[in-house]
Amino acid sequence: MKKLLILLSISLVCLVGCAGCNTYEHPSDDYEGSTFATLEVHTGYYVVYNKQTKVMYAVSNGVYNEGVFTLLVNADGTPMAYEE
Repeated sequence: MKKLLILLSISLVCLVGCAGCNTYEHPSDDYEGSTFATLEVHTGYYVVYNKQTKVMYAVSNGVYNEGVFTLLVNADGTPMAYEE
């Protein structure tokens, strides 16, 4: 019984210790020097646009590919531009 309590205690400590791992924070575009502004946030990715060129990108937020930018394109293959 004592071994079971020790094992459960260790498991609980490990579980609580890992609870903060892999937490997602919304990308910050509040400061003046930021190049990108966030449009949408989804599980696994978010959509941003370049403030100067207005070109839109999907940015991955996965465990193994966090931060990968993918250019969004229109049906004709031209870069998708953000329209305010």
